[in-house]
Amino acid sequence: MCRQSQLFVQLLVAVSFLVAGYQDVKDRLVSDIVWIPALVGVVYGLYYLRSDLLVLLVPIGLIGAIALGAAWLGAVGEADGIAFVLVIAGTVPIGLVPGLLEVFLGVLVALGAHVGYLYTKGMVGKPIVIPIVQFRKEANWIPRALIIGGLRTEVVKDVNLSRESVEEVTDDTAAVEVQYGVPTVAYIAAGYLAYVALVAVFQTGALLSLP
Repeated sequence: MCRQSQLFVQLLVAVSFLVAGYQDVKDRLVSDIVWIPALVGVVYGLYYLRSDLLVLLVPIGLIGAIALGAAWLGAVGEADGIAFVLVIAGTVPIGLVPGLLEVFLGVLVALGAHVGYLYTKGMVGKPIVIPIVQFRKEANWIPRALIIGGLRTEVVKDVNLSRESVEEVTDDTAAVEVQYGVPTVAYIAAGYLAYVALVAVFQTGALLSLP
């Protein structure tokens, strides 16, 4: 499949990332259903490249296993792991290295700009302690420790479980030591959407030559 015909795949993946990025910024929770268009796009792309399927599945499987393994171990969120896999799967048919370089350049720009802004606001780079009542209301915090009656107790390090463990505490006088949970899926979405926009701008004829 030529690079132009891959735009259809990229657009389907971009739809998922657009919705997922919005959900991540708003609620820090990404619904599994938003990945359906991306999965359809990836399957579509791989079907038309089935003669090279085994070759294409090697980088997808390798990098995907690392990303999903990190999510399983709790180092990143489950949605983050899925997003990494879909970025690989969406770009590998058109050239893994150039596609990923373009995507992750956009990711780094989005990440750097946002973290720089957060640093100026004192949201990153130092411990933050907030009341548990505030923690329950705001989804953008990752808990590191509970403070009850002056006693500090570290919470589970798995980012997929730590918030739930703190929300089970019923003592409204408790405090939570937190770090700001950056919207990683949103950064990946920004990089991917910027990439698709560049493809659309410089290959506008592709819109009329979809398979």
